[in-house]
Amino acid sequence: MAEFRVRYWGVRGSIPAPGPETIRYGGNTTCLEVEVGGKSFAIDGGTGVRLFGSELLKRMPVDVTFLMTHLHWDHVQGFPFFTPFLVPGNKFTIFSAHHNGGNIFDVLKQLMAQPAFPISMDAFRSEVQFRFLEAGDLLKFDDLCVRTCLLNHPGGVIGYRFEFGGKVFVHASDWEHPEDGLDDAFVEFIRDADVLSVDATYTDEEYVGLSGPPRKGWGHATHEAALAHADAAGVKKTVLFHHEQTRSDDDLDALAAKILPGRDAVFAREGLTLDLI
Repeated sequence: MAEFRVRYWGVRGSIPAPGPETIRYGGNTTCLEVEVGGKSFAIDGGTGVRLFGSELLKRMPVDVTFLMTHLHWDHVQGFPFFTPFLVPGNKFTIFSAHHNGGNIFDVLKQLMAQPAFPISMDAFRSEVQFRFLEAGDLLKFDDLCVRTCLLNHPGGVIGYRFEFGGKVFVHASDWEHPEDGLDDAFVEFIRDADVLSVDATYTDEEYVGLSGPPRKGWGHATHEAALAHADAAGVKKTVLFHHEQTRSDDDLDALAAKILPGRDAVFAREGLTLDLI
């Protein structure tokens, strides 16, 4: 296992977007893998978690800690198809906050029930534990420290900051910036990160309604605002994440050519792997 490695299994927001126009960047919704300090973590269970599960089947038995940002559909919809849950000998711990009165256990119970799904959670053969946290909680795993922060999103979202071996990785998806100026608390949370994985769903024009409906209040950031906050926080490398569902590979290439030159920044794509150590 790598000392500190991040891999993207799903990078799309809101709804899966498979097809010929999204082959290079990917059409699966949120799932990241973080290998750090001899431990395996995953962030969220969107449709990308099915691909992650296929990889885990090659490594069994596994012990994986899931960290949930929130419980919106695109971040949980892959869990019923996460095959390792069904295999004995594996161990999973799922951390989540309570969002709008809901919790991850009840959400999974509803997802995996008739008439929406043919098998229930009773089919799980792995050991699956559910742990609840509050924004601001500090999680310690030996020499690894994971800090949490409440982000601006309808119903609330948890951001995660991994600190290990003098390196920092922050995942901050489904975050919306202020209309004017900077989100000072967010800047401090991402301060001096070696890698920031950040929501960058909309263009400026889309956000204010010059291209389709205005997206203010929808809980997502523009590419420009994400980069501005990364600059203010002294972030070393920025990964723009949670691509809008209609954004094609060619669209993302064009945006990269327009806004990324001269920056250590990329658009997230399925399979992207980053080694911090």
